[in-house]
Amino acid sequence: MKFYPYQPLDTNAGQKKFWDALKRTFTSDPGVAYYRYAIFSKSGNLVKEPDFLMLHRDLGLWIFECKGCHIHNIHAIQGHQWQMSEWYQEYETPVAQVEDAMWAVRGKFEERRETRGLLSFHYQVVTPFIKQQNWQSKRFSELANLTAALLFEEDCSPQPLKKRLQERSQDYPQRVLTDEQWEQAIALLGGELPRKDPRPVPTGTSQDSPIRVIHEIESRLRFLDDQQQKVAFEVPDGPQRIRGLAGTGKTVLFAKRAAKMHAAHPDWTIAFVFFTQALYDQILGFISLYYRELMGEEPDWTKIQVLHAWGSKDRMGFYRNLALKSGKRPKSVNTVKYETGEKFMSPSDTFEYVCDRLEEDVPTPPQLFDAILIDEGQDLPPSFYRLARKTLSKEQRLYWAYDEAQGIGSLIVPRPDTIFGRHDDGTPVVDLGGNKLPNGETTPRLYPDGMAKAYNMNRCYRTPKVLLMAAHAINMGLYRQSGPLQGVTNQKDWENLGYSIEEGNFTIASVREKKLVKITRDKKYSPHPIDEEEFPVKEALHSPLVVHTLDSEAEEQEWIASQVANDIEQGMNPWDLMITGPTGDKEKKYYRGIKAALKRRGVDSIIAGIDTKPDIFRMNGYVTIAPIFRAKGNEAWKVYACRFHYADHPLPYKHDEEEIHKRNEAFVALTRARVWCVVTGVTAPIFQELKAIQQDYPNLVFPAFNRSSLQRNNDDEESEDE
Repeated sequence: MKFYPYQPLDTNAGQKKFWDALKRTFTSDPGVAYYRYAIFSKSGNLVKEPDFLMLHRDLGLWIFECKGCHIHNIHAIQGHQWQMSEWYQEYETPVAQVEDAMWAVRGKFEERRETRGLLSFHYQVVTPFIKQQNWQSKRFSELANLTAALLFEEDCSPQPLKKRLQERSQDYPQRVLTDEQWEQAIALLGGELPRKDPRPVPTGTSQDSPIRVIHEIESRLRFLDDQQQKVAFEVPDGPQRIRGLAGTGKTVLFAKRAAKMHAAHPDWTIAFVFFTQALYDQILGFISLYYRELMGEEPDWTKIQVLHAWGSKDRMGFYRNLALKSGKRPKSVNTVKYETGEKFMSPSDTFEYVCDRLEEDVPTPPQLFDAILIDEGQDLPPSFYRLARKTLSKEQRLYWAYDEAQGIGSLIVPRPDTIFGRHDDGTPVVDLGGNKLPNGETTPRLYPDGMAKAYNMNRCYRTPKVLLMAAHAINMGLYRQSGPLQGVTNQKDWENLGYSIEEGNFTIASVREKKLVKITRDKKYSPHPIDEEEFPVKEALHSPLVVHTLDSEAEEQEWIASQVANDIEQGMNPWDLMITGPTGDKEKKYYRGIKAALKRRGVDSIIAGIDTKPDIFRMNGYVTIAPIFRAKGNEAWKVYACRFHYADHPLPYKHDEEEIHKRNEAFVALTRARVWCVVTGVTAPIFQELKAIQQDYPNLVFPAFNRSSLQRNNDDEESEDE
């Protein structure tokens, strides 16, 4: 059985005693158990967060309400009402509470055809400090119906607890479930990701139309997997880091967590911080959706604040808000250019400058928040994290998510040791590591309540396997003629990325002898529908990765425009398409050329951030053309990754730009696609890498390398460093 403490166990000794009893009793049984599982009515009102919910394959679904009172605290019982003495409130109604919670969760299952009638439902009130004999001595046992709904102190140990639940489940026995039914029941408890109604397929649509692929994918429910549940619903009292691949759902999961925190703690001031301005509406929409699911109303946006990391005159951001609250004048991009004398600075470098100055000027920032969730953490400088942490009322509630492969401006991996440093005694200021044991081993990175200090998310749901593998290979430079630029160098970290090493290793001898390493991506880490062997509309799929080179950028613009026009003729919506790519020379002029070429073919388009406000990425009826900094964090069914000849070509007028920056931009472009990516550009060596990657698929084959040969090491070093 899997146990999910969605919140830190509080000081209630009775709850802790029963939670431990559940663990000791059912650890080896099939099922899941939750502490403080939020149950809501159809109207969205919070019915209750019952102390414990357990789904057992043989015993059905159980709701437990735990009362840590002693027998002397119960003065009298009349109906559902317990009159209390020397207690924190006059009356308790535990049976009514747990019964209401049971009916609410039952409704969650009965409203779906797939789970209707699958489970038996039960409830019990747990009194871990009341012996049955004491209950009888006060003649409460005469209330037979009530007594049957209780578990006493004697029941809170493994053998009696299992026996008692087995006996009480006989009135409504659990039916035998198939594996598929069981998985559906567990998945429904874990929650699902948002989806739109599948678009209709018009009559007469050809069998090889891309619309059939989109319809098939949109028709599928997407439930949270085990790890996603934890990221979405856990609220640890300590800092937590989420390291994940593009497409693992980090933004959505943090939005779910933010909504749940706001529902459970309406008095908290919560900040959700991100770097890409074009994500404003998306994040607001996610949080609003999830909060309305929970509470049936809009969030209080004064208590849960969605903040761009920087902000602007038109919209408050985290930096701007903190500067003003600290009595400092916020710096603008123009101010930074004036003070540094630099005309070309990346957004990340510019933001690092303003955060560094604010940290120097305000060593003790005001406390503004009770919890902060940071998305796109790879683009934020260490000084930002330190400032954010100091604004917390409790410094522990800092949660950040990052994917170093998408750090297209900054190359700093946001690890605790890098960001927060160490105390004088050498211990880390923010400790996400395990504890060293006397035998030299290290304990798991867990808090005492079982919540993880860090997660590595490697199941990629958005991006098909071939695109993700190609993106990683280009990003790291695995097929680069002069060797890789960045990557991971041990089996564990490859596994954390979702790969298995089929042949070779990364030893010094292998590197010296230039031996080859062969890796592949495990099926369980690439659950994209089109990667299924039995995907039902394969004839409409064609190739998810197309590589096309041309003789000039003018030819490239015209070719892309003709292909986009053809996509729309085949039934795709302009909204389904995105054009982006690595940053190149005269970028505005280039994208305006594509826009003009599309217009000549009757296709309307917008250049995000130029034709729109900074926080607008899409418009109905328009194809989105997006510079890579705008595209990051967004997605489309089909992406044209143009100007790919810049993927290994730093721009000479950007003094600090390196090839790694460009390859990170290429990674972002490739992983924006939900199904198809068409890579275009003027003939260049990078296209030889792409062709070699296509030939080796479903494997990647490259010479062994080690840390000393890399410009940037992406190994997860927390366990070693901390």
